[in-house]
Amino acid sequence: MLLPLRRLPFLAIREMIQSMNTREIFYLSLLSKNSQNLVMLSIPKDSLLAKFTFKNNYFQFELMPPGYIKNAFDYYFEERGLLELMPAGLFNHQRDMFPDVPYKDEFLLTRVSTDSLYVQCDFRSYSDNSEVEESIRKLFDYFSNTFKKSEISIEFGDGTREEFAIEILRFAWENDFKLDRIYLFLHNASSQSFQELLNWCNEQHTFLHIRTKAPMGFKCTPPPGGYKFKSLLVHDAHWVNLDDFMQCREFRSSLLTDFPDLTVEYLNDLLKKIVNMECKFENFLFKLDLIETSDFPEIVRGLSERILQFC
Repeated sequence: MLLPLRRLPFLAIREMIQSMNTREIFYLSLLSKNSQNLVMLSIPKDSLLAKFTFKNNYFQFELMPPGYIKNAFDYYFEERGLLELMPAGLFNHQRDMFPDVPYKDEFLLTRVSTDSLYVQCDFRSYSDNSEVEESIRKLFDYFSNTFKKSEISIEFGDGTREEFAIEILRFAWENDFKLDRIYLFLHNASSQSFQELLNWCNEQHTFLHIRTKAPMGFKCTPPPGGYKFKSLLVHDAHWVNLDDFMQCREFRSSLLTDFPDLTVEYLNDLLKKIVNMECKFENFLFKLDLIETSDFPEIVRGLSERILQFC
C-alpha cells in the first residue's frame, strides 16, 4: 500500500519517519525523489550510522543506529536485486540514478537483520573497467546524499584505485559531509594524496586509521597549531613528526622503529608533556619492543611513582 505523502503536512510526515525502523526508512528513501528528500530532511542528525566500504570492484553500504552490534547469524537476504523490489513504472528516478549495467540483476543485493535495525547493500562486479567505478560512484552519490545527516564512516580497502578514493573523499568534503571515521587501507599512496587526506580530515570529531604506505621521504606539512584528530592510527609511521600531532586526543602506532629521530630524551620529554597536560593526548600507544631495557629508566626519569604504574 502506497502512503499518500503528498496529502500529509510535513510535520506529520517527519514524525512518522522518525518513528520508523531502519529498514522502513531505507525502503521509503527509494520510493521516489520526493520520498528521498523527505527522508533526507526528516531523520535527526546522527540518529543513524551510514558506513561505506570500497574495495576492488566492490561497494558496500550499511545503515544502522549508532552503536548497533551486528550479529552474523541475524540477517536474511532479499532474494531480488534492489531495482526489482520497486513497483514497475513508479520509480523512474531510481532507474535513472542507479546504474543500468549488464549485470543489473546482481549489481545490488540487500540483506536486513531480523530486528529490522540493520540494512546492508552489496554491489560486486567481476568486470574490470571504468563502468564499474562509475556505477559505484552513482551508488555512493545517492546513498551519501540521502543519509548525509548520519554519522558517516568510509573505508577504502586494498585494491581501490588511489585516484578514485581521493575523488570520493573530495565529493564528501565539498558537500560538507561529516566524516566521523575514515579507514585508508590502500597498498600505497602518493605524497599528494597523503597531504590532502590529512588536511581535509583534520577535524576534532574524526577518527582516521591509515594502513597505507607513504612514499619514503614524505614529510607532512601540518596546519598552524598542528593536527587535531579525535584519533589517529598509523602503521607506517616514518613520515610522522609527533610534535605535529600533539593536539590529537588519541595517537596509536604499531611500529616504534618507523618514527624518525625518536630518542630516549625525546620520549622522556613527550611523557612529561602528556603528564603535565601540555598536549591533548588522552590515549597514546605504541610498541616499545625494540627499546633497550637499560634505556627505560631514562625514558621515565622525572615521572612520579603513580604515573609509572601506567607505563
